[in-house]
Amino acid sequence: QQDEDEPLSAAEPAPAVMLPEPGLPKAGSSPGSDSEDVAKRKNHNYLERKRRNDLRSRFLALRDQVPGLASCPKTPKVVILSKSSEYLQSLISAERRMAAEKRQLRLRQTQLLKRIAHLKGH
Repeated sequence: QQDEDEPLSAAEPAPAVMLPEPGLPKAGSSPGSDSEDVAKRKNHNYLERKRRNDLRSRFLALRDQVPGLASCPKTPKVVILSKSSEYLQSLISAERRMAAEKRQLRLRQTQLLKRIAHLKGH
């Protein structure tokens, strides 16, 4: 299935559609099954459209969370994923750096508190 807003590229040929012979009933079908097939197809199309819309909205939400991408409305999905991964790695790196700095500051605080206690004792 293809979105209306996403045309087929020249590199991707349209998928071949197998249509049944007009006069022959399909295997396992009954005379009333045409309406069932149409209903199943409509339901399938609805669910597929819903899935694509959900996926699209999640990509847009992810794009809006990455600095520098929120102002780019036509960002390709692969760019959203790669920039999100880079941003996540930078956040992890910053978190590690801050954790190390916090440990050093706590150590310095302990040293200063000991020094204060020592100076009060004299």
